[in-house]
Amino acid sequence: MTKNEYLPQEEEWFDLLPAEKKLIGYSLGLGIVLLVVLVLATRVI
Repeated sequence: MTKNEYLPQEEEWFDLLPAEKKLIGYSLGLGIVLLVVLVLATRVI
C-alpha cells in the first residue's frame, strides 16, 4: 500500500455530537465511581 492510498473508513470522520460527549463522560464517571465502590467494598469484607 502506498502513502497516497487510504482506506475508505479513514476518510469518513465525524466529530462527536454534544449528546455523545455527555454520554461518554457519564459512562466513564459511572465506571470510575463503581470501581471505587467495588474496591472499598472488598476492603471492608
